[in-house]
Amino acid sequence: MKKQSVLNASDVKPNFTSVKDVWKQMLSIYYSDEDTLKEEYIVHVNCPHCNSSEANSEFSLNGFKHQKCKSCNSVYVSPRLNDECLHKLYSDDYYSEMFTKSMIPFFAKRKELIGQNKYKQILEFFKDTDIKKRVLDIGCGVGEVIDVFKDNHWECEAVELNPVASKWLAERGIKVFPDTLDNYQTEKQFDLIMAWNVIEHVTNPKEFLKKAFDLLKPGGLFVSEVPHGNSLLIDHCRQSGMDPKRILQGEQHIMLYSIEAYSELHKNAGFTSSLLQTNGLDVATIFECSGNELNRELGASLQQLIDSKLYGDLLRGFWQKP
Repeated sequence: MKKQSVLNASDVKPNFTSVKDVWKQMLSIYYSDEDTLKEEYIVHVNCPHCNSSEANSEFSLNGFKHQKCKSCNSVYVSPRLNDECLHKLYSDDYYSEMFTKSMIPFFAKRKELIGQNKYKQILEFFKDTDIKKRVLDIGCGVGEVIDVFKDNHWECEAVELNPVASKWLAERGIKVFPDTLDNYQTEKQFDLIMAWNVIEHVTNPKEFLKKAFDLLKPGGLFVSEVPHGNSLLIDHCRQSGMDPKRILQGEQHIMLYSIEAYSELHKNAGFTSSLLQTNGLDVATIFECSGNELNRELGASLQQLIDSKLYGDLLRGFWQKP
């Protein structure tokens, strides 16, 4: 397995700790105390994937209860913030803070370390590279991935709700729909659709996947990435109570998929699997949050072993439309 160019979250989110501090202040309106969410802002839910109400285990972090589904082994948040609160997070100052302070100032490096690597991996699925192709990036943030496709003359479109991010995309010459996928309408079909770290946020994942499937050309590729509910990082946090300051973010990551549920979600929408892998920063995150230094080469080597066992903290899948 090829070594990752990103070995620590701080490689691509240099001001993320300060962003988290601001987020905590913004979220304070939803709490009656540090560990208790106000009833008027929450909703109790079953597993978003299989609708089971039975959980094998439960742990709390920052006032959000994370349930491990007894049926599909995914981890989901219940009670979670209601739909109105979630929509406000994505469209308002909460995400704008991250884009303004942590993403846009580091855009060139994120494009180099993240965008280029993802582009090269995706290109392996497209042999006729001389034919101009069309790509849709759903929930793309500031677009460090789709910007690489634009540089390589793909016809690019994006769906992005946050006004700061959508304005940035438009200024970079990318056609952007400034709303949710639910409201996106087009007669076009795409050769490639991407959803990087998006599905864990949506309250209707089955409808989301169905729409993505319908927007894709026959033979086209859908790429998605989600937090892995049964990764080393999540298992360590469950055992230790550590806050990783990423992945386990109950206000927004309402669903952390098991491999079984993630695969079933896509296959039930009509997709066939081409490749499934994990891309984790488990080791670096655990060491950093524990206040211990980690040799980068050793961390990379350990992470490669973890990902070879599909035990990393992000699940990435490449899915074909027959």
